[in-house]
Amino acid sequence: MLRIIAGSLKGRKLIAPPGVYTRPLPDRIKQSLFDWLGQDMDGWKVADVCSGSGSFGCEAFSRGAAQVHCIEAGGHAWPALLANRRSCGDPAAIHVHQRLFQQVLPMLKNLDLIFADPPFPWFSEDRPALEDLVRLATAALRPQGLLVIRGERGQELPSAHPGLGAPETRLYGRSWVSAYPRLAVAGHL
Repeated sequence: MLRIIAGSLKGRKLIAPPGVYTRPLPDRIKQSLFDWLGQDMDGWKVADVCSGSGSFGCEAFSRGAAQVHCIEAGGHAWPALLANRRSCGDPAAIHVHQRLFQQVLPMLKNLDLIFADPPFPWFSEDRPALEDLVRLATAALRPQGLLVIRGERGQELPSAHPGLGAPETRLYGRSWVSAYPRLAVAGHL
């Protein structure tokens, strides 16, 4: 079972999309991730890309994020994502986008955090989608914002990421999570 683990909605139950096409973010990884990122997201602007259930976005909202964009094009996940938004009280701060990230990320600017949990097959079967994700996410982040990506051991991102600093990576069983800081651009500090 999914749940919100901290913040104003602590303990709120969430549902996962049915089937095997979406991998819910396990609570132990989510807890560790928020220990790493910080518990308080007061005022943050966040995007949850390849959102699935929206668990990460709901957690960010519970911890004070002022604006959360849950981006999920998969129709199989849509009912769960909408139900979880309703479970959070249908807040205006949680924006749900049933569109491809390539259509949504270009409209977003100055985000503090982008969490992306792309389908694992993209790492071997759709490298262009991963490259688009990294490029568009980088453009949507504020200077010093973070792009956080989850993958599985044996699957790596392309090594060069213009506009991003060196990642910090943590391992969680078969999964890894890498956090890339957005480099400051001259004249944009």
